[in-house]
Amino acid sequence: MNYSAELLSLLPIKDVRATLVRTPGLKWDRRDAAALQGICFHQSLDDVSTVPGLAKYFAGPNHISDKGLPGISYTLVCEQSGDLFLVNDIEDKTFSQGDASKPGDENVLYMGICFCGNFSGPGYQGTQEPTTAQMNTAERIWQTCKGLWGWKNNQLFGHYHFGKPACPGFTLTHFIETINADKDWKDPKYDLSETEGRQGALNELGYWGGPIDGNWGPECRLALTQFQKKAGLQADGVWGPKTNAAVVTALG
Repeated sequence: MNYSAELLSLLPIKDVRATLVRTPGLKWDRRDAAALQGICFHQSLDDVSTVPGLAKYFAGPNHISDKGLPGISYTLVCEQSGDLFLVNDIEDKTFSQGDASKPGDENVLYMGICFCGNFSGPGYQGTQEPTTAQMNTAERIWQTCKGLWGWKNNQLFGHYHFGKPACPGFTLTHFIETINADKDWKDPKYDLSETEGRQGALNELGYWGGPIDGNWGPECRLALTQFQKKAGLQADGVWGPKTNAAVVTALG
């Protein structure tokens, strides 16, 4: 089976393999696409990243190689619009998630997908959150690939599984963990837009021992700052989008 062609036929993916900037003289090693064991999600850690911008970055000196790589070091890239791009053959063994501390060659076993954005994760303060369009694309690509390869819900990974704790960030990590637990990632246990839901979440996480009464006072803010410190966030006692995503992930 030609897995690249099959995926293009199943999803609205823009095939840009032939148009991207690449490093002359370099090619990826190849892998058996039928033997892939799952997907690994990444983030770009860039506020304004696009597919052409990522291509230029990886074709020059980058965080993996000061000589450049054959191309973008993922198979698929999802921009903030939710648009999905095929940037390498699925058979290309990109340097996406290999980790020398783990046995085997993870670049052979897992297909890397990068979500453009600068997302907060453990020990890292980002400036954005994945867009709704990106989250919907994450679900579509997982469900499609799961059916195409016959995978189970425990075959979705994040770069944090391979030594990069902050990647792909709290929100996508929550998506991964709930999928792997066979739960609906869109069905939170608590309504975190309401004070009672926030108190209940902090109570379950062990930071709030007071009543679930909807009164958000100094003790609640103190509990929240304790959680924020533990999560590697700015401990300001403000329930913003980064804190919200971290709580959702912790509950998952």
